[in-house]
Amino acid sequence: MDCRLHTLVALKRRGVPPAAIISFVSNLGVSVSPSLVQISRFDQTVRSHLEMTTPRLSLVLRPIKVTLENLPEDYCIEVEKPYHPKDPSMGTVKVPFTREVYIDEDDFRPEASKDFFRLAPGATVGLLHAPKPITYVSHETDPATGKVTHIVCKYEVDAPASLKPKGWIHWVARSAQHKSPVEVHETRLFSRLFKSDNPGALGDKYLEDLNPESLAIVKGALIETAVWDVIQSSLRRAKEVVELRKAEAAKNGTEAPPSVEGLEVVRFQANRVAYFCLDLDSKLDEAADGSVKGGELVLNLITSLKEDKGKKA
Repeated sequence: MDCRLHTLVALKRRGVPPAAIISFVSNLGVSVSPSLVQISRFDQTVRSHLEMTTPRLSLVLRPIKVTLENLPEDYCIEVEKPYHPKDPSMGTVKVPFTREVYIDEDDFRPEASKDFFRLAPGATVGLLHAPKPITYVSHETDPATGKVTHIVCKYEVDAPASLKPKGWIHWVARSAQHKSPVEVHETRLFSRLFKSDNPGALGDKYLEDLNPESLAIVKGALIETAVWDVIQSSLRRAKEVVELRKAEAAKNGTEAPPSVEGLEVVRFQANRVAYFCLDLDSKLDEAADGSVKGGELVLNLITSLKEDKGKKA
């Protein structure tokens, strides 16, 4: 099944919550004449539902290694951060912060410019939830491709608490002790299947309207280790809901609703990236007690975040 289609089966695999679909349909209204609803309206409904119902994790899609040269090689502290800044009930998690971290390639430019507030030569930026900011020192590139492969920075240990960098970027740290980060086998990024809002109006030429960039597959993304706890808790809650519905159906003498125990129930917001779910192609290593501490992760993009004007610039 192709997750770029808007069939119920495809939307389920893509991780779109049933409640979001019901909300979207309920707000459409009733009309006796044919009408066209823009995909962006559906995406906004899904986004609004996920905003307050999913935990937030750090995911680096296209990682670049950053070495903080003034920290010792064995430096490691634990940084506590919330799963959701607006919902304390989701709890907190501790993540390692070390001399070696990874940031996304979109958060670095080898040439500084006035309209770019992330990491660049001469720039100081904040790392989300890290105690102090970092300052650019140097970088290395691949001679064959010209791509940046390594960045050296200084960790501003003595920076005053009043220092507020103009830009903040997300990151994951390398820590053998914490088995961090977790490498994602495959991340599937979906976008519009057709370039226009109404390909049906093109008649037999609708195939010419297909978007050749509607699917991008990213290998080797990195995610924080809290993903295992999110997977475990999401699957446990889904099973509890299923049992509750079965018991209610038996009590009322009705048929139980369809199961919601698939891996797509594992949903989260990747900080500053998008909303993702776990695809059924993932392979999890589950212990006898139901805990999940390893496996091969395949992620599907559910929907994007609101447009980041600064990043676009």
